[in-house]
Amino acid sequence: MIAPKGYFISGTDTGVGKTVVTACLLAFYRKHSINTGIMKPIETGIDPNCSSEVNSDAKFLLTVSGNQDTLEEVCPIRLKPTAAPLQAARIQGQSLSIDSILEKFQRLQKKYDQVLVEGIGGLLVPLKADYLVLDLIKTMQLPLIIVSRFSLGTLNHTLLTLKAAQVAKIEVAGIILNHSANRPLNEIELGQKALIEELSGVPIIGQCPFISSISAEQFNNKLAEEITRWKLFDKLT
Repeated sequence: MIAPKGYFISGTDTGVGKTVVTACLLAFYRKHSINTGIMKPIETGIDPNCSSEVNSDAKFLLTVSGNQDTLEEVCPIRLKPTAAPLQAARIQGQSLSIDSILEKFQRLQKKYDQVLVEGIGGLLVPLKADYLVLDLIKTMQLPLIIVSRFSLGTLNHTLLTLKAAQVAKIEVAGIILNHSANRPLNEIELGQKALIEELSGVPIIGQCPFISSISAEQFNNKLAEEITRWKLFDKLT
C-alpha cells in the first residue's frame, strides 16, 4: 500500500489532544527518517507579538519536528481572540485567505515526503461564513485522523464527527483515543473503544498515552517506540 502524502488531524472538540497526537506522529516519522512537514493553518487565541511553545501549537510542533520552516510558512494565519476563526477574524476586522493557506500547504507538500496538518477545533468549525474545517480537508485531499478521548460523551462526539466526515465524503484513516488524564480507565471508558468500532465500522488505530508536563523533549525515540504499535503505522512503514 502506498502511504498518502500526509494526514489531516482533527478532533471531536477543542482541547481533545490533537497537538499531542500530531507530535507523537512526528516522533515516529523522525525515528524512521521519514521527511515530514508540519502545518497548523490557523491558530487563534495567540498574540503574534508575544507567543511561545507553551501557548502556540504551531511553535511547539515546529520545535518537535526540528524543521527549519518559518512560523509564517507553517501557520499563515494567527489571530489574537480565543474564538473560532470566523469569529476571531471578524473581531479583528480581518479577512481570512484560504488561498494563502493552500499555497503554503502545496509548497510544504513539494518539500516533504509527508505533511501533517493539525486542524482547529472540530470539522464544523467555520473558517469563513461559507467554508468550514471539513471543506479545507476536502480541498487538501488528505485522509482524516480523528482524535477523541476517553470520557463521558465520547460516543456521541465521535459518532457525530464521523457522520459529518461521511456526509462530506472525506476519507477517514481512523480514530486515535487520547488518554488525557493520568488514571486508570473506569468500566464505562474501557468499553468505549469497542463500541465506537462496532457502531461506526471505523477502526481505532491507536491510543495516545498520557503525557505529563508536555514539552518538545518528551517526543523522542523512546516515545516513538511506544506508539509504534498504532495500527496506522501498518500503512506508513
